[in-house]
Formats: sequence, structure tokens, C-alpha cells
Amino acid sequence: MSQDGRTARLAGVERAIETGMMAGMAAAVPMGIFAMIASATWQRAGFYTPMYRIASVLDPLPLEASLEEAAAGSPSFYFYPQPMFAGFAVHLAIGGFFGVLFVVLVRALRVRGPASVAAGVLYGLGVAALMGLVLLPLGAELLGGGRQIAEAASIVGWPTFAAWHLLYGLGLGTWRLLWP
Repeated sequence: MSQDGRTARLAGVERAIETGMMAGMAAAVPMGIFAMIASATWQRAGFYTPMYRIASVLDPLPLEASLEEAAAGSPSFYFYPQPMFAGFAVHLAIGGFFGVLFVVLVRALRVRGPASVAAGVLYGLGVAALMGLVLLPLGAELLGGGRQIAEAASIVGWPTFAAWHLLYGLGLGTWRLLWP
């Protein structure tokens, strides 16, 4: 095997990782926005609460303050920048990780065209199930995240949790459709 062949393969792997990270992070943005809108409207839990929930592993106080303000009946836009941005950064990082897995999967299965969008939606729903049933409870146990992390899918409601991830998968599938 020549050095050029190995270099070309490594370049292809690097491109797949970069593409997956960018696609995953890009798809995580509308998912996060939708999560915050859902939290502020029909869930009445506060606009920034989804990001505080992610960051609550490090500091639960902003999450508690946001939930208390929302419970008082006023529109809750409690904003504490550090945990909000920390939660958003972790959200993007997790989105990037799952984006890499998606790109590797669709390339291995040679998914192309409109089927990419359907594959993305199914993948997003699979990620919701994996996160809600396995990874969030495990992460809460390992990191001391408590009930707010372990039961996040139940707390926000499985239909809403699934809708977040469906939107994430739709973003991934659309990315694959437009930038193969």
C-alpha cells in the first residue's frame, strides 16, 4: 500500500468527521431553539430552561431559579449567561458527535437523495430513544446530574422530546441531501 493511498483514506475520514460535526452542530441549533420555544410556551417552564437543564450537572441553581420563576406564573426569561452558554455548548457538542455517527452511517449504507431526509428523521428518533432511555440516565448517574437529567425525556414529555429529535434528524437528513 502506498503512502498516497493511506493519506487519501485518512483525508476521507477527516472529511467525514468534519462534515458530521458541522452537520450535527447545524442541526442542533434549530432543535435547541425549538426546545426553548416549547419550554417557554406550552410547557410553561421558562425560555432558557432547556440549556440550564443541560448545565445543571455543573450548577443546578439557574435551573431551579428558572423553574421557580416560571412556576410563579410570570413569563420566565430568567437569564444567567454562564450556564446558558455552557448548556448550549454541550448541546452543540453532543449534536456534533451524533452528526459524525450519522454521516458515517449514511455513507456506509450509501443513502442518497430524498431517502437522506427520511434516514435523518428516523435517526433523530433513534437518538431520542437512546438518549432518553439509556444515555441521559447513565450520564446522570455517572456525573451526579440527578432527576433533571436522568428523567429529562419524561419531564419535558416524550412527545416533545421526540419532536426535538425529529427536528434534529430532519436537519441532518436535509444537510445530507444538499451537501452529499
